[in-house]
Amino acid sequence: MDIRDFVIASVIRTRNATLNTVKDLTQHDLAWKPASFANTVGFLLFHSIRTQDRYIHAWLGNGAEDVWKAEGWNRRWNMPQPHPGAPEPWFSETGNSWTPQQVAAWPVPPKDELLAYGARAQEKAIEVIKAFDLARINTPLPDRPNATYANYLYIASHHEAQHQAQMDYILGLKRGVMGV
Repeated sequence: MDIRDFVIASVIRTRNATLNTVKDLTQHDLAWKPASFANTVGFLLFHSIRTQDRYIHAWLGNGAEDVWKAEGWNRRWNMPQPHPGAPEPWFSETGNSWTPQQVAAWPVPPKDELLAYGARAQEKAIEVIKAFDLARINTPLPDRPNATYANYLYIASHHEAQHQAQMDYILGLKRGVMGV
């Protein structure tokens, strides 16, 4: 097994855990949050999927077009405009840098749509990871000299797991507060 196989196994296993977490959730469950400044499960699900799609294609795929744009997902949902001072526009497209007000105002897309986007994004991300040239693993990224391709393989294998745990936590709070 090489590192690509490990990363692929990690993203598949983590996505399966995420799918298990959200499988029985209603739209109301996806949009519930324990406090006005907190994230929703729906936002975390979107952010995990979108970040995987963006980062894998942009950096490991040498700027290949991500599923978000290639398949028109960027036109399906009402995305917040980047707030003044937000970094590059794509950064906001992933949910990074969203303010609590933007998260609160964003209507969580239907779960089936989120999961369909997630399935396509993961399918394409796996293709990019499989094709990644391991000879470049310790090479700095062209536009991020302090990060190597290895950094992004690490992120690919761990990012969603961190947010999946947050989803579990939010849902635990919901069960405690709502008694369900």
